[in-house]
Amino acid sequence: MRELPLAALTRKYQGELWANEIMLLPYYIAALNVEHEYFERTGTYEPFPGLCLVDTFELAEPREQIEMEFLSAKNTERVNAQKKAPIRVVLGNPPYNAWQQDENDNNKNRKYPHLDRRIKNTFAADSAATLKNSLSDPYIKAIRWASDRIGDEGIVAYVTNSGYVDGLATDGVRKHLAQDFDAIYVVDLGGNVRKNPKLSGTTHNVFGIQVGVSIAFFVRRKQKELKRRHCVLHYAAAGEDWTKERKWKWLEDKAAIGGVKWQTLKPDERHTWLHDDETAGFGLFPPIGAKDTKALDSLDAQADGGGQG
Repeated sequence: MRELPLAALTRKYQGELWANEIMLLPYYIAALNVEHEYFERTGTYEPFPGLCLVDTFELAEPREQIEMEFLSAKNTERVNAQKKAPIRVVLGNPPYNAWQQDENDNNKNRKYPHLDRRIKNTFAADSAATLKNSLSDPYIKAIRWASDRIGDEGIVAYVTNSGYVDGLATDGVRKHLAQDFDAIYVVDLGGNVRKNPKLSGTTHNVFGIQVGVSIAFFVRRKQKELKRRHCVLHYAAAGEDWTKERKWKWLEDKAAIGGVKWQTLKPDERHTWLHDDETAGFGLFPPIGAKDTKALDSLDAQADGGGQG
């Protein structure tokens, strides 16, 4: 809202901006924050008509929204209006937990038939990993949902778990991101205590949590004719041993994409984004325990046995 021209702000505010919250208290806090920001810009108080009390992932399901009708018919109207509206920019900070929305939430692994099917048919289908539990993480669902939601053009801007950048089970995620977008910008803020026990979540992580954090912008440009996209991957990383205060200061100094010195990543055929010469060469060896490798070993053993007889 701070970046919108004042002449366009009222039109955007009244019918083109949407925000979702699934819990009641954060819903009211969001309303206060958005309405205060609008008042600061315009000098006029006006209730924000685009705020919806809804589970965002439910919006991907092909049915009318009815869950919140017991709270407010107006809320249901807003939710259904949002589902029909074109959305070109998605901003978010999805939760990062592969098993539930919140540690106090007993509703683990909530099912979203359409969204889960989309992940199964794309990210999971194109992953070479055996264990794919991490694809159930809400932030992975959020990436899939937003990528579908913006349609043929738009921008997805997320603060998320950074695990998809180099995770074994997220090779399919990386493949589809590179296929579906024209430019990707990733700021890796590190802080993954689980990977590096020498780090402290409270000291090195920008949110004081255990998993790594990243900021990403996924950019899709409208095509005049359907053709293969040639995605350019831009990457920048904070120092692994930087404290959270240093990372905050670094982000404040950079301010925008133009202030960051980017490294261009070149994915390999295994959809690896971050690799060096050693790991690239290692990837050429057949994996131990793979079905194809076991089959070859079995044939070799049979051949050796036959020769000795």
